[in-house]
Amino acid sequence: MRTGLFIQTGLRGVEREESLRYISKMLPLSVVLFGNDFSNEKELTELISKINHIYVVENNVPAPFIAVDQEGGNVVRIPWIDYSPSNLFLGKLDNPEFTNYVGMLTGYQLNSLGIRWNLAPVLDTLNGYNPVILERSFGSDLETIGKHGAEFIKGIQSYDVRATAKHFPGHGSVMVDSHVDLPEDKRNVESIINDSYPFRKAIDEGVSSIMLSHVLYNSLDENYPATLSAEVQKLLRHSFNYRNLIISDSMDMKAVKGRYDVSEIIKGSIKNEVDVIENADIVGSMEFYEQIQNIDTALLKPKEERIMQFMQPFKKLSYKPSPLLMRSVETVSSRIRRRKILNPDIEADLVLMDSKDESQVAEISKSTNLVSTHLADLNLKLKLHYGTEFLENMKESGRQIILVGRNEHLRSRVNLMNAISGKNNCVFISTSFDGDIGIVSEKMGYISTYSKKPSVIVGAILKAYGFMS
Repeated sequence: MRTGLFIQTGLRGVEREESLRYISKMLPLSVVLFGNDFSNEKELTELISKINHIYVVENNVPAPFIAVDQEGGNVVRIPWIDYSPSNLFLGKLDNPEFTNYVGMLTGYQLNSLGIRWNLAPVLDTLNGYNPVILERSFGSDLETIGKHGAEFIKGIQSYDVRATAKHFPGHGSVMVDSHVDLPEDKRNVESIINDSYPFRKAIDEGVSSIMLSHVLYNSLDENYPATLSAEVQKLLRHSFNYRNLIISDSMDMKAVKGRYDVSEIIKGSIKNEVDVIENADIVGSMEFYEQIQNIDTALLKPKEERIMQFMQPFKKLSYKPSPLLMRSVETVSSRIRRRKILNPDIEADLVLMDSKDESQVAEISKSTNLVSTHLADLNLKLKLHYGTEFLENMKESGRQIILVGRNEHLRSRVNLMNAISGKNNCVFISTSFDGDIGIVSEKMGYISTYSKKPSVIVGAILKAYGFMS
């Protein structure tokens, strides 16, 4: 029995060549990559090739499952592909066929890069303003989340890419980020199980894996988060009758690391219902590897069988989904929350507040060539600015200003925006969760995109001028 089958590891913690030596020793089931592991497609392809060579050529075992968190929206690891819009965008659009298409396009592109496991979709319920989940969720309606989660899973798995529903039984009712501390969900059992409904829909759809959360659900287990809780894991495995792979969230997150020792983590996860431990730090992964070697193989055998089933290929679609459909739908899908129409005959300042250079502007310009209406064709007079320096130094009044960006945790930026809205004609295009609409001045138009994709922003700009409804 290969011990590494029960581990998904990242490459963090050591230099690249040393990390590959760790990989050669452990031969984990999966290697999860993050954005800082590569800077372009060439580097990504070379890295995957090196990892696969270690398995197939040097050790004569099947290639590992290269994994990423390609959730869409603002959580992407491979920004240059046609990644999906955010889940919140898809939930607001509420077109299940389009969500299925987004899953298909994501699966096709990941598979073409040699990535066969996507740690998505997020099926957490957005219970109010939640800075941890935000646009990662399909929304607050359980039926909507379940419906769109299932469609995304169906789409991505049709291209032989494993999906992961996360974070069971739900991370949407806690405000603490498990990367930095241990969140506690103090609701009753009924509420927790009710919010886990989307995971039932994912199970019905045949989702390949489910990720447990690093949240302490006091009414289910007063001592351990879901990743280490026998009670929560039994709920998933037995009450929900889930027969596929269960994976932990990364064990190097501070909700767990430093709070529980390695032996306690192994006892609560692998010795319970968890099949695969994720750990982004490769040195820590080696510690888990050494501990798993000491576990009775009889306990590991059912897990190995589930992993072998997980590794079986799906029947893969042979055609490539067209990215043009995504772009055309995105262009019309932003939402006008507070209408204010700008005058197309007067120059406007387009302020890309989250951009420090011209790259985003170049992408927006490029995007206009891919949609049916081009900004250039309309002869709009747009003066481009990057960052917030233009706003900070602004002395004039009576101008037209289009502000593009996201505001969570940035109250000082909101104050700056509100100050200029009193003496200028302003529209704010929010590229994130729209929970700040109550603190943005009512004098300012407000358009929600739930996405920072150029094609969506282009559509929102057109709506600011009244060219689209």
